[in-house]
Amino acid sequence: MADSLIYIPDISGFTDFVNNTEISHAQHIISELLEVIIDTNILGLEVSEVEGDAVLFYKYNEVPPVSDIISQTEKLFIAFHTHLKKYNTERVCHCGACSNASALSLKVIVHAGEIGFTSVKDKKKPFGPTLVLAHRLLKNDLDENEYLLLTNAILPEEKAADPNLFPWVTLKSSNTEYDGNVIHFNYVPLSSLHDEVPDPAPPPPPVKIPDPVKKEIIISKSIYFVFELVNNLDLRLLWRKDINELDYEKARLNRVGTKHRCLFNGGFADFETIVNDFGDDTMVYGERLTSAPFAKEIAFYFILTTFDSGTKIQIEGHYQLKPYWGWILLPMIRKRLGKNMTHILRQLKSYCDSTDDIDYTNI
Repeated sequence: MADSLIYIPDISGFTDFVNNTEISHAQHIISELLEVIIDTNILGLEVSEVEGDAVLFYKYNEVPPVSDIISQTEKLFIAFHTHLKKYNTERVCHCGACSNASALSLKVIVHAGEIGFTSVKDKKKPFGPTLVLAHRLLKNDLDENEYLLLTNAILPEEKAADPNLFPWVTLKSSNTEYDGNVIHFNYVPLSSLHDEVPDPAPPPPPVKIPDPVKKEIIISKSIYFVFELVNNLDLRLLWRKDINELDYEKARLNRVGTKHRCLFNGGFADFETIVNDFGDDTMVYGERLTSAPFAKEIAFYFILTTFDSGTKIQIEGHYQLKPYWGWILLPMIRKRLGKNMTHILRQLKSYCDSTDDIDYTNI
């Protein structure tokens, strides 16, 4: 039986979070990154399963050249950190998970050997000592946070000594001990690849005018509690009772550029998430209405500040009107915006007054 490849990318860097918001957001972020890992597969690997923060790939009865494994890892690493850098630029949430996402790291364990298979509900899963060793190597004594680990089954010592085999990497050797057996391996630090991660383009600035429509209210909940309700689309229907249905991409955290459609009894409205600067000591969430009949753009900003033991939340309505009819209807448009904003704030306060915690288990 020929050797098979085991390839395990593993995400690390999140600490244990203490509140439900951070746990929920961490799970969303890891889920997105696992999708990036699975989609960045140039070796034609099979996915055995997702194991928490890692993906178990294999290639049965075939071990690709080491150069191809390194190319796969390079592409994977850059895609992983490109996603994180873009998310950090576009995020609207300030919780611990979202704020620390850019510090997540990636390591990859690569091993080879004979594997067997077992069937679980018609799904074939590899098993055997080769799998056990690969998983044990996820826990080792390396000081590096991000690396590609290659066992001797992948890269024998005599080939590792070839200086021309790895023109762009620094190859290092190490070992670890399991059950009295010393396991020798080589590893490649990946930190230098951060220089290859592109900077994302900044989002275009949304509309902001000197005299917006303004409405505000005081809510006796913490600023983080209120902000989570405002910006998390999974929670929107808990307090927006005037919305019949919300159409958006689930299982992804809301961020700049996220689009959603609100379905009402009288029709629908399309929105896109935006951000803007309203000074220090504020938490801001914004949405751009993209389907207004008499305006090129209408933007709503939820501006939150701490007030005594609660939160003062102000909505500002900014707009750029279409020529002629938009200008003629300006007084009516401002009155309508103010009425809608007041209605939204009252719904939000009503929900906050009726609950002490957000239940994430049923969303």
